[in-house]
Amino acid sequence: MNPELDLPPVIHVEETLTHTPPIERGVLARVWRVVVFFLKYVVGALLCQTIAGAIVIVGWTYRLAQRSALRYWWSRSEYKEKGTRLADHLGRHDPADEHIHWPNWFAHQNFRRSIQRKEGSSRLAYLWQLLKAPFHSLGVNLKVGLQGIFNTWVLTMPACVLWLFAWYDGWNNSFNKGYEQAPVGPLTGILGIALFIAAMLYVPLAQARQAVTGHWRSFYNFSFVWGLVRRHWLACLLLAGISSAFFFPVMIMKTAPIFFGMKDPSFPNLTSQQVLKLLNGYFFWCAFLVFPLYVCLRVLAARIYARGVLHGIQTGDITVDDLTPKERVELQRLNLIQVNPPRSRHVLLRVASSTTSLALFSAGIFATALIWFTFVAQIFIFGFFKYDQAVAWLNQPLVQLPWFRYIPPHVQNPAGQLFATAFVLALIFGTLALTRRLRALLRHH
Repeated sequence: MNPELDLPPVIHVEETLTHTPPIERGVLARVWRVVVFFLKYVVGALLCQTIAGAIVIVGWTYRLAQRSALRYWWSRSEYKEKGTRLADHLGRHDPADEHIHWPNWFAHQNFRRSIQRKEGSSRLAYLWQLLKAPFHSLGVNLKVGLQGIFNTWVLTMPACVLWLFAWYDGWNNSFNKGYEQAPVGPLTGILGIALFIAAMLYVPLAQARQAVTGHWRSFYNFSFVWGLVRRHWLACLLLAGISSAFFFPVMIMKTAPIFFGMKDPSFPNLTSQQVLKLLNGYFFWCAFLVFPLYVCLRVLAARIYARGVLHGIQTGDITVDDLTPKERVELQRLNLIQVNPPRSRHVLLRVASSTTSLALFSAGIFATALIWFTFVAQIFIFGFFKYDQAVAWLNQPLVQLPWFRYIPPHVQNPAGQLFATAFVLALIFGTLALTRRLRALLRHH
């Protein structure tokens, strides 16, 4: 079978220049980029303090991961070798300026163009256009973030719930001396650990696939994602090791407030409001580390995914039909869909190579599972030093929501923020759905 003959018809993409590529302005442009980078960094740290803000961070990071994958593919293309800049390439194919720069937190990516009145638009339509422009990216980040965290919760939350139950049951059994029920807590915890490790063998690249493709359903392409894990197990092993290493300082920062009273004798005499003010400031400054660690892991996973897709499509392990339309178009624009299947070898050599690959893959998956076990072990070990109620078990900031704020319930109960977030999100998306319905009715009439 010739893989090149099995390719579907190529999607022809016009090379028309949609707008003039951005022009470098020298020192002023670099200074402006530094200022914008710092502002986006500060906003990211601020958003780590709320649940809604953490959802926005998930969506923003997925958009950044998509840009990172496109940048990787461009760096492996002939256009990079010819000296064409990424901005010039995107200027030809990205009229919305979605990926020329890092994603915005709130305003439209191309704010100036978004507030220009379209030819033939009515006053009402133009007014709606002006109202959307300052909040377009915020809406996109919220939507993408909700889709991303929901899919992540589907595979990781069952394990977190089992950890929480095991922790409560273990302590209750310890205090009440229920010897007959003694195995329940440990066995539940072990089951939760096994489920989490199994999920994390899949989740990082599944998150990357969802981010790069822009479709939430692509998260559940199990055969495709697992094929990438199988062929690039070493990269997944390194990603797991980096995740566990990054998690250690996060756990230290989460636990550190328990020692505040040892350093300051007046700490136990502080009022609830004073404690709240102190912890708010502490967790805000901690977010300046948590936020970049979370972003780095998502971007690294996206680059591993992009490399795996490019390698697979060029060796024939992945067919063009396996790609989403967005991936197919981007790779064709860069002229990267070139199948170079490996040379045919003697059957004995193929059997030996397959056996060796299987042994290495099995050893690699086992090692990756051990590393993810060290990730989970940190949660349980640090849980003995500082108890943070259900939040510490149900949300791991480098895997799920980058929400980093562990306020004791007697100082401020997080349930209030949880319900407020759910209400605000329902109100926002309900209003948008109602607005779309009303605009559709007005068009018909």
